[in-house]
Amino acid sequence: MIQMSYILKIVSAALLLLFIADAAFSREVSKPAAQETIQKGDDITTFVIETKSTKEKLDWRAYENYVNGVISEQMKDYFNAARFYNDALQKYPESYEIRLSLAECYFRMQKFNDALKSLESISPEDVEVYSLRGLCYRSLGKNLEAKKAYLKVVEFDTLNQNAFGFLSSEYRRLNQLDSLVWTYKHLVQIDTENPQFWSELGQLQNQQGKYEHAKGSFEKSLNLVQGRENLLAYIGLAASYRGLNQPDTATALYKEAIQLDPNNSYLNRELASHYFELDSTSLALQYAEKLTRLEPNNISAKRYLALMYVRADSIFQAETHFKDLVNAGDFEPGNYFYLGRIAIMKQDYETAREYLTILTQLSDTLVDGWLDLGFVYRNQNDTAKSLNVYNSGLQFVKYKEDSVRLMFAVGATLERTNKVKEASQTFEKLLKLDPGHSQALNYLGYMLADRGEKLNYAHDLIKKALDLSPENAAYIDSYGWVMYRLGKIDSAVTYLEKAVAMQSDPIIFDHLGDAYKAMGKMEDARIWWQKALELEPTNDTIREKLNE
Repeated sequence: MIQMSYILKIVSAALLLLFIADAAFSREVSKPAAQETIQKGDDITTFVIETKSTKEKLDWRAYENYVNGVISEQMKDYFNAARFYNDALQKYPESYEIRLSLAECYFRMQKFNDALKSLESISPEDVEVYSLRGLCYRSLGKNLEAKKAYLKVVEFDTLNQNAFGFLSSEYRRLNQLDSLVWTYKHLVQIDTENPQFWSELGQLQNQQGKYEHAKGSFEKSLNLVQGRENLLAYIGLAASYRGLNQPDTATALYKEAIQLDPNNSYLNRELASHYFELDSTSLALQYAEKLTRLEPNNISAKRYLALMYVRADSIFQAETHFKDLVNAGDFEPGNYFYLGRIAIMKQDYETAREYLTILTQLSDTLVDGWLDLGFVYRNQNDTAKSLNVYNSGLQFVKYKEDSVRLMFAVGATLERTNKVKEASQTFEKLLKLDPGHSQALNYLGYMLADRGEKLNYAHDLIKKALDLSPENAAYIDSYGWVMYRLGKIDSAVTYLEKAVAMQSDPIIFDHLGDAYKAMGKMEDARIWWQKALELEPTNDTIREKLNE
């Protein structure tokens, strides 16, 4: 908004007249050696101030043109207004008032670059100059330059609501949360009685995780306005209490809010989320279902309900809702992801393959789609296709973590098909990409140890994995097993005994039985082999050991 009114411009014109006269007087007084002469022409009067070093003219016609410019601008004759202002500047180029008026006139004519050029020569630069500069840049779509201008405005005027309003919208657009909070802290000080400002500040502080500060902001908002008109403040305050781990207070606030507006969609969604966090599944689903009734055409609400059924382990209902979404033409990748997962849970691998294939086509950068599809092929005993899927995924995923997950799947699949050399190469490649990947360290180390290959290297790999995760029972078993392979039986027994105390696993039981046998403790060995066979009754190798 242009700040200078036409009335102010008339006042400025009068002041400009006085300034011209005063300038002549002050120059005469300040330079006692000066000689004053008055020259009269046909239509103007000019003061000439002569000194030993300068000769300067201040022209009364600058005032006349400035006033004519103001009058023309008031009549919306911006073309002539600009002409008069330019003529005035020819006589008085250093005038702040004339140059600013010309810039404002160009702005009204939508000649934003001309306005900016006119502003360049103004000195000193003040709130008016920076405000107009900000308006010009905004009109040109140059938000970065506008932001810089408005930041200068608030340096001069910390109560300039227009400047902070623009800065808040710009910081929101740029998703710069801390800077956005800074603008709202000023806005609530400029207008302390504005409940919306306080509520919006609270929402931002919740996003920052500063729940105690947010709580104070929401309470100030509610002190100003209560009831349905300020419903978002109730919801935000409840969210603050959720963040502060005070669910009972949050529940009470939600109940108060839902009485004010029982059919508010956002509030029903918040209640569904809140009750789900409290493991009150029936209440969570009640509000999620109500949300779909309130907005029957809201696809997002239907997806949310389907997801709530997944989280509640209500697989049949979840599958029904996701199928309804797909049949309605909703090609959201999440629909196919969950339908694929549900089919895997039902061991319906053919259906899972269909959904997951579509998923990888819709979202080829989603690593879980490739992993799940490869898993399906593996369970269909099609190792070649499983490997092909994992390798295809490696061509599309964007993040290192996703590449590592796929490479691990490739390595494990190769090992299961006895392609040990290729598996080892894959794990080595993975570890170059992520040297601290404990699962790969343990897998490669155990694979080598179990085959009696590169035992010292295998030992170092497993030791590193164990250092990274010292309470992992699988890693402890691996370490005990590599010590067994190295012939360090006492140490092997120590680690294997620790592993069986942590996890019931036929492989660990079998390893401990072998270690006891190596110590000559056959009765103890038979005990653990028997335990292993009970968990894995079809294991003929263990059965043979018991029959020795």
